[in-house]
Parts: sequence; C-alpha cells; structure tokens
Amino acid sequence: MKTKLTAVVFAVFGMILGVIFTGIAVNLSAGRMMLKEIKSPYDYEKTVEMIVKRVNAMPEWHSVTVYDMNKEVTEHGGKPIGKYCIIKYCSGKYASQMLIADDRKPMGAMMPKAFAVYEKADGQVYVATSNGAIMGKLFGGKTETMIEKVSLEVEEMLRFLNFKFSIF
Repeated sequence: MKTKLTAVVFAVFGMILGVIFTGIAVNLSAGRMMLKEIKSPYDYEKTVEMIVKRVNAMPEWHSVTVYDMNKEVTEHGGKPIGKYCIIKYCSGKYASQMLIADDRKPMGAMMPKAFAVYEKADGQVYVATSNGAIMGKLFGGKTETMIEKVSLEVEEMLRFLNFKFSIF
C-alpha cells in the first residue's frame, strides 16, 4: 500500500513539474515561434524591390502598399528608426474565402498580410513575417487549411531567401 501511495505521489508531482516546465518553455519561445526573421543576401532597397516584384508575380496576389516606417515614425513624433518598411500584400481569392464566413470575419484584423524589411545596426538586412505554420495550428479547422495554403504561396514569394516555414 505504501509503495502505491509513493508511486501516486511521484506521478502527480511529475505531472505538475511537467506542466510547469512546459509553460516556461512555451513562454520563453512563443515570440520567436510566432514571427520568422530571415537574413537577406541583398541590400535594403534590393530586398524591398525583390519582395514587391515576387508578390506581384504570384497569380492572384498583389502588393497593396509599402510603408516607409522611418518616415511615418519621425513625421508623427518618434525618433528615427533607420531603414524600415512594411510591405502589405493580399490575395482577393484567399481574402474572400477567409472572410465570407461570419465566424472567420475577425481574421480581417490580421489582413492584409505583411512583411517587415529592415536594416539592423550592423548593416544586415532582414525580412520578418508571421509564422504561418504556427498560426494555422492556433486556429484549426478550415481556417488552418486556408492558412496552410497561403503559407505555401508565401514560401514561394520568399524562395529567393531560401525561406521555409516551420513550427520551430
């Protein structure tokens, strides 16, 4: 009887410890998992040009606008942030599939999709985007299926950067 009680106590203690460590691990890695940052082999202007060109070359996709965030920030009271732009892009086909259902209409808060292109202090240029592999898993169902399709096309847009989504 005493060994059974000991086993139960250790099992419960082990489960509690497992939950705690899992929570800590998720908390520490969630931010890095949600966003993907890719180093560009090109300078800032060439990277922006390549992304806009590749988005517009994809069937049913177009770049909506390119925001010069340094200009936006400094014109509205902020300090200069250096070379930084946000490229907004959209697919009418996928947008309509996503937003036609009432239960998916809130997804519009994350649309249109965006790439951030920026230069860090060391002069290296990076591209950041949301991680479609993780985003889809968070929503599940038909939303997950649609996000997976979009993610495959986003990978194609960023193929020149050797980019691939992953859950890690």
